[in-house]
Amino acid sequence: MPVTRISDLDELRKVIRSNDRVIVNFGADCCLNCQVMEPIYDKLSNEHSNIVFISVQIDDEGAVMKKYGLRVIPTFKFFEHSVEAGQVTGSIVCALMEGVKMLAAV
Repeated sequence: MPVTRISDLDELRKVIRSNDRVIVNFGADCCLNCQVMEPIYDKLSNEHSNIVFISVQIDDEGAVMKKYGLRVIPTFKFFEHSVEAGQVTGSIVCALMEGVKMLAAV
């Protein structure tokens, strides 16, 4: 399933509430590490159809950064049944892959 880009806090909340497994990639177009991780995130989204993959550009929605306590980008947050189940900060590929594997196995 391809990555869905969301730019609205209300839309993000709705997606998290209405899906069992969600991973949100918080990043910015001007962030080099975010650009490096994007194709990896896209690939993982195509390999795991039981997870909804979302991308939120914090440049577009400053309220998202505050709401989710983001201090580092990229930050990947994992949600299971609307509850945050983990996160990966920075461009650590193996940590992201492990997080996806953990969420997919639930």
